[in-house]
Amino acid sequence: MDKLVLFDVKDTLTRDTKDISEYVQESIRNIYGILVDVDLSKYEGTTAQETAEAILTENGMPKEEIEGKLVRYTEDLFYSYYNVAGHDRQLAVEGAKELLDEFTKEGALIGMATGEAEKVARFRLEKTGLLAYFKFGAFGNEAKSAEGIVAKAIDKAKTSFSFSGKAVLISCHPNLIRAAKANGVTPVAVASGKSAQDELSGAGAALVTDLKNRAGIRKLLQ
Repeated sequence: MDKLVLFDVKDTLTRDTKDISEYVQESIRNIYGILVDVDLSKYEGTTAQETAEAILTENGMPKEEIEGKLVRYTEDLFYSYYNVAGHDRQLAVEGAKELLDEFTKEGALIGMATGEAEKVARFRLEKTGLLAYFKFGAFGNEAKSAEGIVAKAIDKAKTSFSFSGKAVLISCHPNLIRAAKANGVTPVAVASGKSAQDELSGAGAALVTDLKNRAGIRKLLQ
């Protein structure tokens, strides 16, 4: 395959209908045994592992204890997410389905590159009817940094799907925009999250737009 499109998930393709900070709080309590107040808006764009590390470090937990339980923590996140938001409606960002339809018709390889835990990301897409478009993904339980997640996604595309060609990554978070650029992937920013357009441009996005701009996004793969 000579065209690869990687998508971030939360706020790029799907949206929650309420604040879901409680699910991270619940998993921290389940795995680390402490009760903390969590405001996920403070950790926009960070990976699942980075978020946990930041919260636990702020609460005085030693690095060795944090890292020793991170695998169990990322595994627990789905169950906590389901408890907190599993029965709520998940919204698809406007233009998501139409853009995915066009990339599918063109024969592009479509994957996820997201800081969320795999089961959480897949559940979001399943609830919006978008999961079937995705052949694979790289997730926040597989790598700690955004740069590592993008690198893993590219490696999976090459080894499992014989990808060799042009790649773009679409996200609303500056961290993933920078990570794409660091991995030689063309970054496309959509201003569907909390980051302002100038912040996304400053992170190195080749294009700042929205998912309805199908022609503009597809042009970057030509």
